[in-house]
Amino acid sequence: MRPFLRHLRALAGTCGLVAGACVGSGCASVPSPLTPHYEGSVGLPHRGVLTAPEQLACEGEALRCLRDNDRHYAIGRFVATIDRAAKDVAKKRPGARLTVGDLSAKSGGHISSHSSHRSGRDADLLLYMTTLDGVPVPNPDFVHVGPDGLAWDPVQHRYLRFDVEREWLLVKTLLEDPEARIQWLFVSKPVKAMLLEWARARGESGETMARALDVLVQPSPPAQNHDDHIHVRTACTPEELRRGCEDSGPTRPWLAALDTKAVTSDIPVDNTRELLEAITRPIDTSPDTTPVANDAKASR
Repeated sequence: MRPFLRHLRALAGTCGLVAGACVGSGCASVPSPLTPHYEGSVGLPHRGVLTAPEQLACEGEALRCLRDNDRHYAIGRFVATIDRAAKDVAKKRPGARLTVGDLSAKSGGHISSHSSHRSGRDADLLLYMTTLDGVPVPNPDFVHVGPDGLAWDPVQHRYLRFDVEREWLLVKTLLEDPEARIQWLFVSKPVKAMLLEWARARGESGETMARALDVLVQPSPPAQNHDDHIHVRTACTPEELRRGCEDSGPTRPWLAALDTKAVTSDIPVDNTRELLEAITRPIDTSPDTTPVANDAKASR
């Protein structure tokens, strides 16, 4: 029995060292016996994992996946967001499908060609394109769009034109969808400028434009400038944060307001009334009710 007990003590000590190392290095933000409640998008976009994933349906009337691979997984809410946005664009401007690049691997973690896309909250959406005559065509690959809105198609050996109209409609749909919770839309400065110019010229203003100005950002080096796709990142919900999701970057004010509204709306009316009555009730400050320390009488 004694050798067995010594073995258990040694094993416990090893586990303690591993747990301590994980906490110090940041790997504690993964599901483990130490964090059994972690689920879904766990950790940061560039250092995380994915559990309970859902797979994007890659072939439909509104979208298609560029490649047949195992990189089309994300949290369910985000998968539904992409599908819903593509369908909205297709409904309002029929004739084109959204081309989707990588999301995350089935279990998250590192995938080649990406420093993020690890926790089920990132997606690469290729830009909508047309021929020079304005006929919508599928984006053949990550074709680079210049400041003039033109791109060279290496497959068909022809020039294509950036479909600003459909692209802005996609951006607008994402920004106005409360379930999308857009934190970033990484894209090149020229593409951003074309989108905002198009929107302003057609009378877009107010909250949607303010959000677009905030989230449309060209990533810093060494990342590519994203002139061939929009990299979409969704922010964590309060419930996802409790389950191990970690946000990076600023808290968007409209998301904070949305979360505050959701919290207050969950409080029953009767409880709210009782809380207000307790706050506004006069405080009795007579000598008989003045609080004293527990040992006050003993010290006299």
